[in-house]
Amino acid sequence: MSPRAGGAVKPADLHQRKNLSSLADEIDRSLPKRRDMSCHDYLIALLHLGSSLEHALMVQYLYSAYSLGGDQVPEEHRPMIRRWRETILAVAREEMGHLLTVQNVLTFLGAGLSLTRENFPWEIEWFNLEPFSLGALACYVYAEMPENEDFPEKKLIEKLAREHLAENGRNPAEIKLHPVGEVYDDIMKLLNDPELIPDTAFQEETYVLQASWDDWGRGYKPDPRPLDPEGNLEEISKPAYKAEQFRSHVMIERVATRTEALAALKALSIQGEGPLAPAKGEEWSHFKRFMAIFTEYQEEMKGQKWSPTFPLPTNPHTEEKSCGLDPDSCCITSSKSRNWAILFNLRYRMLLTFLMHTFQVARVTRPGEPNIRGMLMHKVFAEMYNLKTIAGILVQLPLRDDGSPLRAGPPFEPPYNLRLPAADVDCWCLHLDILGTASGICKKILESDSRHEDRTYIETLIDLDAQTKDWVNQILAGMNSTERY
Repeated sequence: MSPRAGGAVKPADLHQRKNLSSLADEIDRSLPKRRDMSCHDYLIALLHLGSSLEHALMVQYLYSAYSLGGDQVPEEHRPMIRRWRETILAVAREEMGHLLTVQNVLTFLGAGLSLTRENFPWEIEWFNLEPFSLGALACYVYAEMPENEDFPEKKLIEKLAREHLAENGRNPAEIKLHPVGEVYDDIMKLLNDPELIPDTAFQEETYVLQASWDDWGRGYKPDPRPLDPEGNLEEISKPAYKAEQFRSHVMIERVATRTEALAALKALSIQGEGPLAPAKGEEWSHFKRFMAIFTEYQEEMKGQKWSPTFPLPTNPHTEEKSCGLDPDSCCITSSKSRNWAILFNLRYRMLLTFLMHTFQVARVTRPGEPNIRGMLMHKVFAEMYNLKTIAGILVQLPLRDDGSPLRAGPPFEPPYNLRLPAADVDCWCLHLDILGTASGICKKILESDSRHEDRTYIETLIDLDAQTKDWVNQILAGMNSTERY
């Protein structure tokens, strides 16, 4: 029985401070286990690492996808570029599902949410926000590659990934590469051992707070597939079905047992690092999708002089002193572009804050009850749309006002804080605070932006934010709290 469900559990049973014994050498490769960590601590640390990887991959893929396109792409190649873009966006949406499932497992273990995407322990960091390129694509393939997969392009992929990661002057041969699957293998080995992670570590009553496919994934699933005369899934060969290989299938699993947690993590691992030759009827993994783009790139871009992307910088940001690279190469200094970039960062923070809040609000199943959790999820989906819209504007705006051809690009700068306040009233006041800051930036954009379609979008956004503020203030009033904003 869970200790939170009222069972009598000895403190020593909950977080057993045992050595990893025979698992030590197998698991320690992803994240060194500190001597002051229990096995429960260590499992949570590994899950935090997995969450950071999923979040980093998601925004990296989004930036790469948003970079694809532009008037420089020849007309006959635009369908190919659109296909690459849609494939990468599909993978990014599936990474969102991975991120939410990891939060469910953390919640099941009685741990706090983890939505950061930094502080990786590995010597090399895969994760730069950079425009799509062959080198970046090689990194995507390697990051999603199954550990024991052998295929003809493997050495070329590794060579290109090393060279791409060594652009800052390091020796490519000294770079240690890590497929993301390493982390999940280590998590599952530890989670599968009941002596190291006892059943008393699990909080099954948190099931009601966890994200579900019904909440988030309903709109992202493959269409039904026909059966052959023997009752098996029909082979994907017709053009109408072949497109399904590039559609999102967002997997979000709720867990209430050890077996369910292991199955959920295994499913995520297969979706990301599945083999190049899946069994009949199986969907394409992220690894296979990226390999398909890599093969097409090799065939179609050889000898071409045009770029498949807008001229975007690597790691764009809005603060001159925040970049470890040359600040002139990635800082958004154009005043008009910077306002849009700051608005993008605020909507990104808003999305993550609404998302975190959903994990603190239980589902309401009684008819006629106001569904606050459903409204919070609606706000998350709205901010996904806003990020896509603002990113489309930023790839058209200048990075700086000195005649440089570089465009701004969406910065995805992590918020300074990704923790919710302890008191519920302060969570709602935090939403109002972010909305108020966003409204101020919207007004600055209206003062300087003359494009009709941009002004219309901002005016609509201001109206929608005002409605959200009214909704939050109604909730605060219902809590018998003084309206603070």
